[in-house]
Amino acid sequence: MKILKYIRYSRKSSEAKERQALSIHDQNAECDKIILHEDLNVVSRLQESKTSFKPNKRVEFNKMIQMIENGKADAILTWKPDRLCRNPKEGGIILQLLQDGILKEIRTATGDIYTPESDHLILQIHFGMANQYSRNLSQNVRRGLTRKVHDRKEYPRPAPLGYEGFGERGQRNIKPNQLESQYITRAFEMASTGLYSLSAIGIYLYDSGFRTKRGKRISKSHLQNILKCPTYYGYFMHNGELCEGNFEPIISKGLYDLVQEKLADRSKPKKIVWEKEFLDLLRCGNCGCAVTTSFKTKHNKKSNSSKTYVYHHCTHRRGNCNEQPITDKRLKSMLYKEIERISLDKEVWQLGLKLVRAKHQDEMSKLKNQYQYIAQQQASIREQIDRLIDMRSQEELTKEEFITQKQRLTEKLATMDSRSNDNSHSVKTWLELMEEYFETAFQALDTVKNGDFTQKQKILRKVGENFLLKDRKLVFNFRKPYDALLNPTCRTNVLAKLPKGGTKFFQVFSIPSNNSKS
Repeated sequence: MKILKYIRYSRKSSEAKERQALSIHDQNAECDKIILHEDLNVVSRLQESKTSFKPNKRVEFNKMIQMIENGKADAILTWKPDRLCRNPKEGGIILQLLQDGILKEIRTATGDIYTPESDHLILQIHFGMANQYSRNLSQNVRRGLTRKVHDRKEYPRPAPLGYEGFGERGQRNIKPNQLESQYITRAFEMASTGLYSLSAIGIYLYDSGFRTKRGKRISKSHLQNILKCPTYYGYFMHNGELCEGNFEPIISKGLYDLVQEKLADRSKPKKIVWEKEFLDLLRCGNCGCAVTTSFKTKHNKKSNSSKTYVYHHCTHRRGNCNEQPITDKRLKSMLYKEIERISLDKEVWQLGLKLVRAKHQDEMSKLKNQYQYIAQQQASIREQIDRLIDMRSQEELTKEEFITQKQRLTEKLATMDSRSNDNSHSVKTWLELMEEYFETAFQALDTVKNGDFTQKQKILRKVGENFLLKDRKLVFNFRKPYDALLNPTCRTNVLAKLPKGGTKFFQVFSIPSNNSKS
């Protein structure tokens, strides 16, 4: 009788390494008992920790099939038939080899033996049951994830950078990491200015001590994915749908939207080589190109001295432009004159703070009413989403229609959530925001004249917008509510006595909020 050449094959699905090693060890031990008892001729021992639900994923399995086809082996010893395959394709390969007589025997540690002459129906049933088990398991996992996402609104994946996981297995969620979340917030704030390239932000984060999960410096592509990820404002994508999460956001929806605008407007990464006060702030009023700064040094032979002149001019990136250069001295003179129009002196600043504190209680009541209105809108949107889910379950909507309409409603809900958070914040910090408003108006001129590069850029972007250089003149608009200070009535009423003057004064301008956008 010809001695069969066996391959001992053991497999465990992908899980924790400790559990894999233990399970495979047990399979090998059971098979080794059969080898010793039956005195089998084993020519190769193969084992792997891979799923067999999808074909062409297992290196050791493919090696075993090649050995059988090349005549180096003609029998298989395994723990159970489902260790060999859980998909129809690879199951068909084994059955065909067995029927063709190339594979002489399949022996299991439980005592089953299959030969070319035996009834293969039982083996087919084993393979079919293994495949159906994997399919049911996959469906149960998807069903569990769907319930986790839509019912409990929990994050269905490992925690991204800036978050950490918590909770028991099966009920895990994410929360902001106290240290990493600060770096993520800073990255969004830097990106929202439009002044920093992705490389510059990455370098800043690395120098500040921020590292990826593997302890490395964050790449540009990874950073861009973070800046585009809705998870950081409390929502996440699942199966192409934007879903609401019940975890704490790291940033506001307003900041996220501002970053998306800056990313979309990024023609080329910008790198700050030296600090120009009007970098990325001024635009040419004729052609719309950026206004840049040039330094011209002139040498006086008679006095043997040099003097540097600073000019601001159009970059001419869209061709010839008729806008003439302007000296730095003249541009700053016009800027100071404009900023002075909204500046408050010390007396007005102090009296304005008194009006703010008198008005505080009344405004808190109004903001609470706004919060109640937003809560009603949120409930209405959630009801619409529930109706959409019911219509989809009854097949009244196609998958594409469902995803499109659900995403529209989810984005609307995210905006309302952001407004709710901002209003909630405003109820608590209204007084601080108004004090900041008066402080900005009081300090604006001094900051523009004597502040550093970052301070000047911040204050100019805070109080103004649409800065243009047209016909050698500086033109721009003041943002709300700072534009109200252009009205002489404000300065008159702010000096009036409380409470009459205060009421009239607050009717002139709207209250600044965290997500105010001109």
